[in-house]
Amino acid sequence: MSIDCTEIQSPGLLVFPEKVKQNIAYVLSLVDGDPNRLRPHIKTHKTKEVNDLLLEAGITKFKCATIAEAELLALSQAPSILLSMQPTGPNIVRLANLVQAYPQSQFACLVDDLHAAQAISQIFQDNAQSINVFIDLNVGMNRTGIIPGQAASLIHQIKSLPALKISGLHAYDGHIRDVNLEDRKVHVQRDFIEFEALIQSISSEFPDLELCVGGTPSFLVHHQNPAYVCSPGTFVFFDAGYSSLYPENSLEQALYIISRIVSKPSKTSICLDLGHKSVAAENSIENRVRFVDYPEFKLMSQSEEHGIVEVPDSESFEIGQEFYMIPYHVCPTVALHANLQVIEDDIFTGIWEVKARNRKINI
Repeated sequence: MSIDCTEIQSPGLLVFPEKVKQNIAYVLSLVDGDPNRLRPHIKTHKTKEVNDLLLEAGITKFKCATIAEAELLALSQAPSILLSMQPTGPNIVRLANLVQAYPQSQFACLVDDLHAAQAISQIFQDNAQSINVFIDLNVGMNRTGIIPGQAASLIHQIKSLPALKISGLHAYDGHIRDVNLEDRKVHVQRDFIEFEALIQSISSEFPDLELCVGGTPSFLVHHQNPAYVCSPGTFVFFDAGYSSLYPENSLEQALYIISRIVSKPSKTSICLDLGHKSVAAENSIENRVRFVDYPEFKLMSQSEEHGIVEVPDSESFEIGQEFYMIPYHVCPTVALHANLQVIEDDIFTGIWEVKARNRKINI
């Protein structure tokens, strides 16, 4: 990469808006240009600027994981916002406050439990409000949701609750990451058998439910079903973890890490300002970054602010020299940074604040 780094801070993240736009256009092309078939998740970028790019592309429906992300979407005047988390405790009140504060947006949330639905219903009823809910279904991720074969009873119980309106079904399948696309298709078909059976069993009573499914890996399968609304998220920036799951020259890498040498502790190692605080560290050390111009580099260890990298010859490099990396998992990496440094025509042009990395914006 060749970028004027005079004003660029490290460690930091570099975002390329034109590549973000290309990724949005690519995903839209796979749903035949119909933005109503997309409900992208904003957990990856957490920025108003990317929200606005998605809105400019005609996308009106969004998904998010936190109240702060929901409010950020409301600040962008997103028409439809799905909180992909069953709210509990004070977050129910916060969600009700969002509904009141941002009437231009329509909010919804997930539910998979009668007791939780009753708590949501009570608070919204007390506030003379109502909210749409999506039934969260477990199709094999085993993280949240009710097994589709057990959902019909819950659906009918929730239907009777005041202040709640069942408007959709939600099925996230982040466990489906088969490298071979044909294997991925088979995996989706197998895991969605009960989901499809549930749809058929309730279709006469609920004919207009939104079927919100999938993430970025399974999007290449789900987009072929015109009944599904797809909710990829990582696609806007992309990362090394998903690069093997997409065809070459499809999605563009739109976000990079920049780091500089701060020391050369040995002949075969350099120390970068690349610690745990600058890149997601939930994966093993070999699956945290990919070096762009030096694929032979190996990240060997990290502490809070430092990253030790094995190199062929440290004398070949200078203190202060910049290196660029692709994060293995971009979503939590973005959350570690207060802002993204914008690069246009290889020049730093400003910053995008990662506003929803905070747990609270206003509400």
